Amino acid sequence: MTRRDANWVILQATAVTGAPEFFASWLSAGLRAAGSRAAHQGHSTNSPAPPDPHDWNSYTPKFFSLEDFRALEAFASILIPTDDTPGAREAHVPAFIDFVVNAAAEYAPEVQEQWRDAMRWLHSQQFIQLKQEEQISLVRRISEPERGRSKTGDAFAVYRLLKSMTVHAFYTSRIGLTDVLEYKGNAYLIEFPACTHPEHHSA
Repeated sequence: MTRRDANWVILQATAVTGAPEFFASWLSAGLRAAGSRAAHQGHSTNSPAPPDPHDWNSYTPKFFSLEDFRALEAFASILIPTDDTPGAREAHVPAFIDFVVNAAAEYAPEVQEQWRDAMRWLHSQQFIQLKQEEQISLVRRISEPERGRSKTGDAFAVYRLLKSMTVHAFYTSRIGLTDVLEYKGNAYLIEFPACTHPEHHSA
């Protein structure tokens, strides 16, 4: 799945039945998480999130089996781990992917087959049973063609599919945009301060 393919699949998913409710709730989950962190750090927030009927920590997948969903969550958390900033887990990336892939039945059923193949491959490697360091090693191994064109591997298609959708989901989320990229939205500047680096000033 290319970047363009992922964009198209996500765009189509926004038009299916139930999409407005899902995405509104999914985005507000990120807003609540950001508000909780701000409150914990002693900052105030002027826009509290509305109540959310979803319990995202016990989300029930619609396309993936529970085992598939656990494997997807583990894989996504390796690609975008939780460190000093939130990761794929906090952004509820697997739920986003599950909704998009489930919706694909209406407009691109072949996408669902790609994901079934990817999950079958992960299960063939007993991915979910591996220790975390072994999971990381496997992900690093199947991603080798990304770092060197001379390297090949049949599993690279699995890696590319999961990475493409994980990255799109994360940076579509409120957490990815505001907490990680620190996107502030369109802002009106009332002044344009000059550069303060001495080496950039002419003598």
